[in-house]
Amino acid sequence: MDWKIEVRYKSNIPDAAGQGILEDIADLGISGVDLVKTAKVYWIEGNFRAREVDRICSELLADPVIQESFCQRSDGNSEVSTSDTGVWTVEVRFKPGVTDAVGDSVVKGIQDLGLPCVNAAQTGQRYRIFGDVDLSTIETISRRLLANEVIQTFDIKQEPD
Repeated sequence: MDWKIEVRYKSNIPDAAGQGILEDIADLGISGVDLVKTAKVYWIEGNFRAREVDRICSELLADPVIQESFCQRSDGNSEVSTSDTGVWTVEVRFKPGVTDAVGDSVVKGIQDLGLPCVNAAQTGQRYRIFGDVDLSTIETISRRLLANEVIQTFDIKQEPD
């Protein structure tokens, strides 16, 4: 996809979904996770200029009162680090061929904004997991809580402390 857009809650807004996942992780008997933050991710394919992507974010994808959006050109890179501490990022998206009804709605919404140059849109979820856990634990959390591997894939990355 050409653009990757992340929409997440502003820092002063509670992330109820993240708190729920944190509780689910504890219910699995996994310790060491301190915080989980969630975000919606949109991969949009189309011939857009940066200001048009900003418009898509502000007028279609994010509620400016409680959310903020971040846009970047999509590069498709996925690396896994194996350090035991830091911030882990897990991105979950549908497998190719799985219907993404929200993605289809995003395409229609972009066209309704008068931007007919959209080819496709895919949606997903981004989880930032803070704490003292290793790659194996993050994989367990991803498989058991964050992704349905029948219809979804996930990528794991570790951010620097």
